[in-house]
Amino acid sequence: MTLLLLTFLSSFALVLILVPRLSEYARKVGLIDKPDADRKLHESAIPMVGGIALALAMIVICPVAIAVGLYGKGIFSGVDNWIAEIFSLDANHFTFGHFRPVDFQEFLGLLIGSLVLLTVGILDDRFNIRGRQKLLGQFVAATILILFGYHFESITIAGHHFSFGVFSIFFIYFWVLAAVNSVNLLDGADGIATTIGILMSATLCVMMVTQGLALDAVIAISITGALLGFLCFNFPPAKAYLGDAGSMLIGFLLSALAIRSTFKQNSLYAFLAPMALLAIPFIDTAAAIVRRRLTGRSIFAVDRGHLHHTLMKQGYSPRGSLLWVTLLCATTAAGGALALINHQSEYAVAAIAIVGVVMFACRLFGIAEFKLVTKKAYSVGQSLLTRPGAGETNQLHETSVHVQGNRNWQDSWQKMCDFANDHSLQQMTMDLNAPWLHESFHAKLKSSVQIREANHIWHSTVPLVVDNKVFGRIEFSCSKDCQFSHHYVISEILKLTKEIELSLEEAKPTTVPENNGTTLDPGKPSDTVST
Repeated sequence: MTLLLLTFLSSFALVLILVPRLSEYARKVGLIDKPDADRKLHESAIPMVGGIALALAMIVICPVAIAVGLYGKGIFSGVDNWIAEIFSLDANHFTFGHFRPVDFQEFLGLLIGSLVLLTVGILDDRFNIRGRQKLLGQFVAATILILFGYHFESITIAGHHFSFGVFSIFFIYFWVLAAVNSVNLLDGADGIATTIGILMSATLCVMMVTQGLALDAVIAISITGALLGFLCFNFPPAKAYLGDAGSMLIGFLLSALAIRSTFKQNSLYAFLAPMALLAIPFIDTAAAIVRRRLTGRSIFAVDRGHLHHTLMKQGYSPRGSLLWVTLLCATTAAGGALALINHQSEYAVAAIAIVGVVMFACRLFGIAEFKLVTKKAYSVGQSLLTRPGAGETNQLHETSVHVQGNRNWQDSWQKMCDFANDHSLQQMTMDLNAPWLHESFHAKLKSSVQIREANHIWHSTVPLVVDNKVFGRIEFSCSKDCQFSHHYVISEILKLTKEIELSLEEAKPTTVPENNGTTLDPGKPSDTVST
């Protein structure tokens, strides 16, 4: 126990020393996050050194701590026995034992994979590489874990044994990539990803201590100490950022340690415990995918629909939003830990359900996504229940969802609907996404008359552009038998879109004063989401 405390304090102190020096070097080489009055609204350039500081702290501290634990077992025995007596613990339960060949192999794989991902993250922070290049780097890092022994064979549910075989490899890929990208997507406001990393790594340490996994506990507590030290610089208003290197490394380390400490137990409670740990990042990522797909956008698109953005839009300060995220993550972390300690998966399921209900009932998150899903389900159900030939009478079905923001888009949309009705259009879609204004609106109008022949209908898309930034699009289609020519229809729609663009030109991008200069980053254009 004493060794864990010393490991924590050493990692904490080392990061406190490293970050100012790394920040100076980062400014010289251009490893900084510059404001752009679009999606990065902080006031000055911020060095992105969190990933490097975390990696250096672990590389320096963990080997020393593990060596002391293995070869200096009697050094802290007196203090450990005293602590065990106070808390009524078994001091012999938490012992290092022997460093098995498989441990060396898996820790070596963790080190190599972490360095690969760290390199990819630094390249992205410095040169803004493409999403597919980041995904390739993540895939390579996950492959390294698998090659070095990070996998599991089976799971036991209600007394029934299920063997995964080779399919477990696909799950490991999904697990690692999902964890890496979920934490990365939540790294859009000061302190959010760092705090999540602290909670998750500390909880993993508790899990490992209760199971006697001393080697893994040392690594987990080193992560906790390093991130807590970095939080001193990342707390709102931040003086340093994690960058992609840091946020991806956090997700990678947590996912790898979870495989070693939980998945290999081949039980449902051990399977659900890490799921609960990362429930908030996973929920946020799933909502982002749903939101972007159902509005016809790329899953890599920039928006301000993440959990921390919705909290700030509801009036919470950056610190208030951070507190909410901390409470939600602490709830799921506690559920995961209790599930593993008590061997009961119900704790993990209940924790996930509680935070889901709280977020939805308090309208903290998920309202816009729920509306999009229900409207889509209604549309699909209606199309399935419509009798053949019942759509001969033309009827226009309209749906609209104000995903984010409070500007009135209904007037502009109503003009589009009136135009579609007057000119017998088959379909009209209006999709607006202006992150710098915290605005997102999606609406669709569709005719009940279906035209099945591809050459009997024409389609067109008109972009919406303000200050050389594309903030949306108008898509529409029309039958070839329409009495209006396609030239006329397009020219008239261009007039309507011009009105929308002019209205937005009056709204200048702001630095959002209520955020006290902190970052409200809706996500990078190269955000990589594992699906």
